[in-house]
Amino acid sequence: MCHGYGAGLGFFYRNFESLSQEKGWRVFALDWLGMARSSRPKWTLTKSSTQTWDDIVTNVEEHFVESLEDWRAKVGLEKMTLFGHSLGGYFATCYALKYPERVEKLILVSPAGIPENAVAQQKMVNDKNPQETLEKEASEIGASYQAEAEEAENIAHQQEHRNNQQVQAQPEGGRRKIPAWATYLWDRNVTPMSIIRMIGPFGPSLVHTYTSRRFAHLTEGEQHDLYDYLYNITASTGSGEFALAAILAPGAYARKPLFHRLAELKMPTVFIYGEQDWMDYKAAEKAKEHMKVDTKVFRVPNGGHHMYLENPEAFNKIVREEMQF
Repeated sequence: MCHGYGAGLGFFYRNFESLSQEKGWRVFALDWLGMARSSRPKWTLTKSSTQTWDDIVTNVEEHFVESLEDWRAKVGLEKMTLFGHSLGGYFATCYALKYPERVEKLILVSPAGIPENAVAQQKMVNDKNPQETLEKEASEIGASYQAEAEEAENIAHQQEHRNNQQVQAQPEGGRRKIPAWATYLWDRNVTPMSIIRMIGPFGPSLVHTYTSRRFAHLTEGEQHDLYDYLYNITASTGSGEFALAAILAPGAYARKPLFHRLAELKMPTVFIYGEQDWMDYKAAEKAKEHMKVDTKVFRVPNGGHHMYLENPEAFNKIVREEMQF
């Protein structure tokens, strides 16, 4: 089980017990190298005036794919069912493409990087020095986080409705404008984790506000534990987090989309999304038409991008059924 960006294996605490009950199975969860509680090697995949976007993306993908392969070899697993959420789903797919003999089934949970973006693809061809455009694009990438936050609020409000609690109506209009200070930081390719580290004693308060808003459906005790966990992994030395701007173009589109690469997969593949997910499940359904392996697309009710936390019963049921092949 591989987590997504800004998270860690601890986010799957509502899934471990259920999934580990399947007879004959061992469940492993790991933190990507440079993230959560894994070691934080210095990030060396920096800019070069001679590199293209393709060079940069390939290097970053290799960094995470090979770290996962090193882990597999040390653990001694010959084959595995590989599970990846969000950005972890992107890297899990890259791993499955390079090491198909090691992956028996691929479970992609609201994976990042599937849809194509013609504009981003043209920029990838035209840009001679990709690093020069990172600062301009960072604020647009930040908009994708705003979408996830709004999704979380909608789910929380729906939960409150189900509990017959009064809910204040959402303001009309589209996506809220990103604060000027946040845009300023994103323009300089500052990650959310860097912000937490920079504001020192105010960091815990900001993470607490985010946690209580994003995971409002959890009990007060769970929110506190998740806040404590998230703050500690966020405040750690920056490393793997810096891969984000290299992998994603504006609007959270991948610079090298998985859409056509998915057709090269050689193992059964399962996509799982939340019904209120800000990731578009239709991209997976469209990709399925071109895939040569058994492929399924599921949507979890009453769940968004973190449906494994928001509706663990329905989510665990899908995964356990897929574990039985």
